Amino acid sequence: MACTAFNDDEITEYFDAPDELDQKIKTLAQFIRVAKHFVVYTGAGISTSAGINDFRGPSGVWTARARGIVLPSRTVPNPEPTLTHMACAELMRKNYLKFLISQNCDGLHLKSSISPNKIAELHGNSNCEACAKCGKIYYRESHIRQCENKTWLTGNICTISNCNGRLRCTTVSFSQSMPDICLDKATKESQLCDLSLCMGTSMRVSPARDLPSMNLESGQKMVIINLQKTPYDDLCELRIFAQCDDVMSMLMKELDLTISPYIDLKLWLNEQWLADFEQNWAFRTAGNTGWFSGDI
Repeated sequence: MACTAFNDDEITEYFDAPDELDQKIKTLAQFIRVAKHFVVYTGAGISTSAGINDFRGPSGVWTARARGIVLPSRTVPNPEPTLTHMACAELMRKNYLKFLISQNCDGLHLKSSISPNKIAELHGNSNCEACAKCGKIYYRESHIRQCENKTWLTGNICTISNCNGRLRCTTVSFSQSMPDICLDKATKESQLCDLSLCMGTSMRVSPARDLPSMNLESGQKMVIINLQKTPYDDLCELRIFAQCDDVMSMLMKELDLTISPYIDLKLWLNEQWLADFEQNWAFRTAGNTGWFSGDI
C-alpha cells in the first residue's frame, strides 16, 4: 500500500490566512442556506483528531510505510466522534444536510447519530459484519479485528434460521470490489446533489473521488476542505485550506447552530436502532459470488 503514498511536494500542507478563512466560511454558510440537496463527502482527515491516522498526510499510514515505518491504524483503543462528526449530525438534524457519503470505515459517523438511512459507507464499517449468503448485517459493540485474509471471514455464523452462512468483515481494501447497493445509493444521492462538501479526503480513490462532481455541468457547487491540494481543486466553487474541526466550528457559529457533545448511544443494545440499521444500512447484494475476493 505504500505505493499509494504521495511524494514530498504532494504532502505539503497549506493554511488560509485568518481573514481569508473567515470570508470563505461566510460564503460556505450561504451556500448551505440556499442548497436544496446538500451532500457531504468525508475521508480519513476528519478522524485524525480522534486519534486515527490518515493515509497520505505527512504522518499518514501510507506516507510512513513508503519511508519504511509501520504505524498502527489508530492511537486510541475506542475513538469517539470528532467535532466535525458531531457538526455533520447537527446539520442533518436541522435538515440542511440531506445525505453523507464516507470513505471511512472507522464507524464514527453512525456513533455520532447519523441515521443508517442517510449515509453510504463506501468502504464498509469496522463495527459491522455481514452474511454473504442471506445478506443480513450485524452491528457489533467493538471493531471486528479477527478475520481471514482475502475472504475476510470472521469465524462467526449467521443466526437466521436455515441460513447458517459464514459472516464476513464489511471493510473494503484495495483491489476488493465495492459494495454494490451502497455505491448505487451514493450515486443516486450524488445525482440529486446541488452542493457537495468534501472534507478530509485527497480525492484520489476511485470511484468515491468522482461522486462529488457529478452535477457540476448542471450548476452544482463543490467545496473542498483539505490541507493538501487535490486533483479537483480547479473544479470547485470554493477551496478551503484549514483543519476540518476549525472550519466546522466556525461554520456552525455562522449558521447559529450548536454542536452537541458526543454521548455514547450504545447502539448495539438499542433494538429500535438495530432494526432500522438492518433495514436501511446499504451494503452488498446477498448471494453474490463477487463478495470481496473469495467464494461464498
